[in-house]
Amino acid sequence: MNIYLMIRKIIQAFSLVFIMTLIIFVVFRLMPGSPAELLLKTANKSGNPLSSKAEKAILSTMGLQYGKWSLVDFETYLYQMFTFHWGKDYFYTGQYVYNEIAVAMPYTLVLIVSSALLSFAIGIPLGVIVSKLRGGKKEGVILTTSLILNSIPYFILGVILFLYLAVYSSVLPIKASVPLTYITNPSFSTFPILLYHIALPFSTLLIIESMGHMITMRAAMVSTLGEDHITTARAKGVPEKSILRKHAARIAVIPVTTRLALQLSFLISGSLIVAIIFNWPGMGPLLYHAVLNEDYPLSEASTFVISLLTIVAYSSIDYVHAWLDPRIKV
Repeated sequence: MNIYLMIRKIIQAFSLVFIMTLIIFVVFRLMPGSPAELLLKTANKSGNPLSSKAEKAILSTMGLQYGKWSLVDFETYLYQMFTFHWGKDYFYTGQYVYNEIAVAMPYTLVLIVSSALLSFAIGIPLGVIVSKLRGGKKEGVILTTSLILNSIPYFILGVILFLYLAVYSSVLPIKASVPLTYITNPSFSTFPILLYHIALPFSTLLIIESMGHMITMRAAMVSTLGEDHITTARAKGVPEKSILRKHAARIAVIPVTTRLALQLSFLISGSLIVAIIFNWPGMGPLLYHAVLNEDYPLSEASTFVISLLTIVAYSSIDYVHAWLDPRIKV
C-alpha cells in the first residue's frame, strides 16, 4: 500500500469533514429564528425577565452572546463539533445532546448495517445468476421487475408495506418498541423480538437496495465475461462454475462496492425516512423532531454525525477495491 496515497486520502477525508461542518453552520444559521432567543426562553422557566448579566452568562455557554454569525459563535461551534461536546438540549432540561445521540445511534446503525450487508449478499448472487440467463425471456422479466422495485422511493414502498402488513393485516407492529439492550446486548431470546419489530423498516431498505445491487452486478458480469482473461481461462479448460465464481465475480463485484459507497448516503437518508414512517427509534425521528422544534444543538449534532458516518464509509471504499482486485493500488 502506498503510504503517500493513503495520507493523501486521509487529508481529503478531513477536508471533506471540515467543509461539511462549515456547510452545516451556514445552513442552520440561514434558518428563520434565533438560537439565542430559544436558549433564553428555555432557560427561563419562571417567566420572569432575566437580567442582562444572567442572559449573557446563559448565552456565553453556547457562544451566542454576540449573535449567531459572530466569530465567537463559530469558534464555539467548531469546538463542539470536533470534540463531541454538543452541550445540553434546548427542550429537555439537563439532557445532554451526546446522550440522546448515543441512545438513537445504535438503532440507526443496526438498521443501516444489516440492510446494507444483506442486500449486498443477496444482490451479488442474483446478479451472477441473471448474467447466465442473458438474452432470454427470464432475464427480461427479472430485470424489468428489479428495475421497477429499485425505482420506487423509500417512503412510497415504506408506506405500502406499512399499510398492508401493519395497518390492514396486523402481521407486524405499527410502532416499534425495542429496548436498547436488545441491540447492545443481543441474545437468542431477544433476537426474535428485535427481528419482529425491525422487519418493516429493514424490508423496505433491503428490497430496494438488493435489486439495485443485482442490476449492477449483472451488468458488470456481462462485461467481465467478455474480457480476454476469461476467454483464456475457458481455453485452458477451467470449469464454467469456477470461471463465474473465482474469475469473473471477483472483478465484477467492484462496481457493486462502488455503487454501495455511492448509495450509502441514500441508504442513510432512506433509513431516516423509513424510521420516521415505522416509528423506529433511531436518528430519523430524533433529527425530525429537533428540526421541528428548532433545537439547534441537537439538529446540528445529528446532521454532523450522519454526515461524518457517510464520509468515513465513502472514504474507505478504495481500500475494499484494492483488496478485491490486486491490479488496483491504493
